[in-house]
Amino acid sequence: MSRWFVILLATLAVALLLGGLSALILPEDYEGREIYRIDRMHVVRAIDMLGGLLLTVGCIAAWAAGLIWQHRTDAR
Repeated sequence: MSRWFVILLATLAVALLLGGLSALILPEDYEGREIYRIDRMHVVRAIDMLGGLLLTVGCIAAWAAGLIWQHRTDAR
């Protein structure tokens, strides 16, 4: 496994994190159908769920890239 794989994984992690944050800041008109209503001012919508999923996958990818990078630098 070469260094390009770690850079590619870290780039993917940044893209996923940016996509997740972008999905969470969308206005209510673009968020899709309502999934769960907490009260009249707070609602979880479909795009919020997608944003949370993208953030979770992005965090896992960033963590994995860090582990791989650390393993490669400790091995030398």
